[in-house]
Amino acid sequence: MGKLQHGSHECELTSPEIVANGICNICFKDEPVEFACDPCNFDLCKPCSDLPQQMSHHLHPEHPLEFRIGEDDRKTKYMVCVGCGNMSSGTYYYECNKCEIYLDLGCALQKSITTGWEAKEMLHYSHEHQLKRCRPGPDSKGSCLLCEQPLSFTATCYGCIHCYLFFHERCLDLPTEIQHPVHPMHPLKRLDYIQTFDGRKSCSACTGSFVGVPFGCLECGFYLHLRCADALLRGLLYKSHEHRLFYVEDTFNHIHVMRLVHMSELEEEGKCNMCDTKIHGNPCKCETCSFQSHDFCAGLGGPSRHQFHLNHPLTLLPNSPRWMKRTCKSCKVDIKGFNLFCRICNFIIDINCALKDKKMHGALHMGQIGLCIQDKHSLFQVIVSRSYPIACSICEEKLCGKAFSCVMCEDIYHPLCIQVGRRVLVGHPLHSDHMIAISLLESGSKGPAMPSQKREKPQCTACQLNITTKYSYHCTICKINFHIDCIKAVIVPSKIKSHSHYLYNFWNNDMRVTRA
Repeated sequence: MGKLQHGSHECELTSPEIVANGICNICFKDEPVEFACDPCNFDLCKPCSDLPQQMSHHLHPEHPLEFRIGEDDRKTKYMVCVGCGNMSSGTYYYECNKCEIYLDLGCALQKSITTGWEAKEMLHYSHEHQLKRCRPGPDSKGSCLLCEQPLSFTATCYGCIHCYLFFHERCLDLPTEIQHPVHPMHPLKRLDYIQTFDGRKSCSACTGSFVGVPFGCLECGFYLHLRCADALLRGLLYKSHEHRLFYVEDTFNHIHVMRLVHMSELEEEGKCNMCDTKIHGNPCKCETCSFQSHDFCAGLGGPSRHQFHLNHPLTLLPNSPRWMKRTCKSCKVDIKGFNLFCRICNFIIDINCALKDKKMHGALHMGQIGLCIQDKHSLFQVIVSRSYPIACSICEEKLCGKAFSCVMCEDIYHPLCIQVGRRVLVGHPLHSDHMIAISLLESGSKGPAMPSQKREKPQCTACQLNITTKYSYHCTICKINFHIDCIKAVIVPSKIKSHSHYLYNFWNNDMRVTRA
């Protein structure tokens, strides 16, 4: 009796005493059973029992493909096979971990595949996520979200590997604006996913909800399914009226057009309707209603990048998408209002988390410009709002406007201070024996502190006062620290009439301080 330990099943498989046909648990074909686990009712056919745990394939010669079960280790719920292009949930498949390349078992078992699927990706105005060129596969149901016609599982489409929704390839270039007699005063425009996703809009003809993106007039709050727009073109003839009748719903849904206003024009509480915090300056307000916000909150409406997600642009949404888990990636709390969302990888962060660090009030990152003062982390250029002036981590003077920020160190610097902070001082009057440089302040206590022991604050060797700032000038040889202000003050010494030399004011007997 043959035995086999196969990666598709946790139990050891044995060859049956009597060979009979059965449904293979991998390929689901009615084939002679080669190996089986009787207690689990698990059967394998000959081709599937020979599947290796790792294989090389000419469709992806760069790396080996590994046998996988289920979707636990996969980043997306669905996959697109590089062989046939079918999208599926993939119970059993081969995968390249490095490239996120998938090959379903049907293609893996074929020896005659000469060319793979022409893989393409795109972002489309009609959907939140990146779309992949594919075939819907035999499990597909529903309709194309643009033309609303039924899907054929062999049709060439663009699909979402997160939502399992599809768009005919030919439909991606359908007209985005139509003139319809049911709403003659304005053209009806195809809405994008941001204008549609909140679920509050319904078809003005059939009152049904929208799965895809409808045609609509935002100014009048009028929306139509494409199928309803087509049906309404035929209209209704009624014996009591000579003209064709069309159904029109008299509603008005408002969109905000924001403009900068004076503080005196704000509502009584003066709170931002986006982040729900106090507005201190540079407010924006809707031209026709009481909706108001910070200028930087209103500015998030354009594509931007956030300190916690620099790989892809983020989009501002008034609510979290209804189809996905609504947990903020930063605070892990359910999102109930405005947020920033990545269409490519499902990253979502609450607007309050995106702006809660006071260093970031006013703008998001404008690009990486090097390393922080500790030479450990990426340094980014930011803009600090005048409404939230904060202290430079080096000079401790208030700053606003352009600045440099290190997210990991939680520091922010004047551009000039970061340049000065990188310089090493040699031959300084207070310590001419060795070079000194700005560095993260070290604790004055010796050895590791016990839980109940408070660490001592280091003293400035010049003025003998405790150093309460985060950074100081430090000598790595003598293990001494100086206030940044003390070093700066001595750089510009005093001179009096009664003495021919410059005078420096310090009063300690520490031999590590140069005598002047």
